[in-house]
Amino acid sequence: MTRIVAYQIHKMDIPLKRPFITSIRTSNNLKGILYQVELDNGAIGFGESAENIKLTGESRDEMYRFAKDFFNDTLNQPIDDTLLSLQGFLNHTAARYGMEVAILDAMAKGDGLEISDELGLTLSKRTLENDTIVSVLSFEKTVSETKRILKKGYHHIKYKVVNNPDEIDRIIQLADIIPDDVSIRIDPNQSLNYFQTMEMINALDESTLNVEFIEQPVKSINYEDMKRISRQTKIPIIADESVFNLEDAKRIIENHYGSAINIKLIKSGGPLEVIELATFAKRHDVDCLFGCTIEANISMTMSAYLSAGLSNVKYIDLDGLDYIADSPFIGGIKDDHGQIMIPKQDNGLGISLLPNEALKYISDFINNYEV
Repeated sequence: MTRIVAYQIHKMDIPLKRPFITSIRTSNNLKGILYQVELDNGAIGFGESAENIKLTGESRDEMYRFAKDFFNDTLNQPIDDTLLSLQGFLNHTAARYGMEVAILDAMAKGDGLEISDELGLTLSKRTLENDTIVSVLSFEKTVSETKRILKKGYHHIKYKVVNNPDEIDRIIQLADIIPDDVSIRIDPNQSLNYFQTMEMINALDESTLNVEFIEQPVKSINYEDMKRISRQTKIPIIADESVFNLEDAKRIIENHYGSAINIKLIKSGGPLEVIELATFAKRHDVDCLFGCTIEANISMTMSAYLSAGLSNVKYIDLDGLDYIADSPFIGGIKDDHGQIMIPKQDNGLGISLLPNEALKYISDFINNYEV
């Protein structure tokens, strides 16, 4: 039985091309952790975890302490036992997802397999139609950013909105510049109440905008409002912050607290829970949106593989690479202005470190290879 014999943990800080602004937070850089695990067969896997305290409640320092303790406690144990043990820590999803990805990447490399084959997934396609996000901006900057995105060829644009009397007008004004074949997606990040949401929906219905969905308009615990809103509009209402794991998905789907669900690695704790969650949704004829936070090549590539291998993932929102200014990695997916290409290869995720770039963005090297 394969075992983890060594690990490394690094801090990772990557600048963004532009600020990422939502109703919840403003980010100017990707702040996260890079994991590297080595198996007894010599295979080395990579994983990354992004810090998003507003979403998961975990700081980078807390993630580091959890990961270090876990790896120290599970070194040289059978790999299946290690994965099972990791899934048992329900309150550490941000740390866990990067750790699990690193382990699975190493396992796939050791087996000489593409990561999808290691996970038992069959890819239905290798090109995904992606979106990109417009942050909470002024009227003028929203128009300017939209024009920039349209010029690049995107066909799906997601707009972050806040609880502001002028927000509806900020979005409705875009009807004059967005063509009919481009859809928009609205994400209030829980910032509205039931009445504000219905006011926004009515205004959108009266416009010529092609609205594809609205994501988590009200607080994550306002389940009955989510149900009422979903019943009163043809626009799909997607549960995001309400859904972290399989039990959350069961609650939302079985009680009709939304039209579809958003799945993210950072919320679920890793690919294995994502697969269970999406499989449950499929059995109930519920579509999924695969989303992300601000993340780099490793998480984006794993998310793309999962999106292509899970047949009920209808919407793709994997724009992390569109925001980061540079990367210490080489390999993985390519994102060409709304088209994600998944390369064919037999080396796990197919990602490795660029030594010179790594020096810029990776710090506090922690080495366990002598243990």
